[in-house]
Amino acid sequence: MSQALALIAHDLKNALGSLEAELAAMACLPSPEAHREASQQAHHHCQALRQEFVQFLTLYAAEAGELRPLCEDESPQALLDALVSHWRSRLATEGRDIRLIAHTADTAPPFWYFDRRLLRLALDAAVHNATRFARTTVQLSCSVSEGGLRFTITDDGPGLQSGATDARTSTGLGTALSQAVAKAHTLGAQCGHVSLTDHPAGGACFTLWLP
Repeated sequence: MSQALALIAHDLKNALGSLEAELAAMACLPSPEAHREASQQAHHHCQALRQEFVQFLTLYAAEAGELRPLCEDESPQALLDALVSHWRSRLATEGRDIRLIAHTADTAPPFWYFDRRLLRLALDAAVHNATRFARTTVQLSCSVSEGGLRFTITDDGPGLQSGATDARTSTGLGTALSQAVAKAHTLGAQCGHVSLTDHPAGGACFTLWLP
């Protein structure tokens, strides 16, 4: 097992432990209303945990050389809108005041050929990472760049030069998974790639490019 997979497995173990403690605490809640709120929170955490398991299995398939995208004509804007809707709901449930904004450049195509399920997994992991470090805002955008489709996720956090780089990559999930998904998308001799850099206006900038 690679280091990235081992770290993800460790995160999953910790998440299961937290969920177990959360469910145990529900038995001691004094009122039906408190119990209902706690059950909703636990359900949300179960969904997030299931997503992490899917990401783990996807990365495992990539390392085994068995990750094969099932590409179709998809709408980049619809994918961004779905991500923003999901994360706004999740952040609200967690009580975190982080704004998510989606932008689409005028040059962005209405459709592109990619595996929506895999792209959703990769970008979801990147948004998760961005929301961990953002102070107030995470922005998502897509555009045509160098003949390919570029998804960009920026946050207004401390950036990479602040010493937070190790924390950003500690799980290995966001970068490793996104890189595997991007690389699996090929066109002739070209294949997708990702990058994580400091943004000129501050914060960090994640980019995923597809041919």
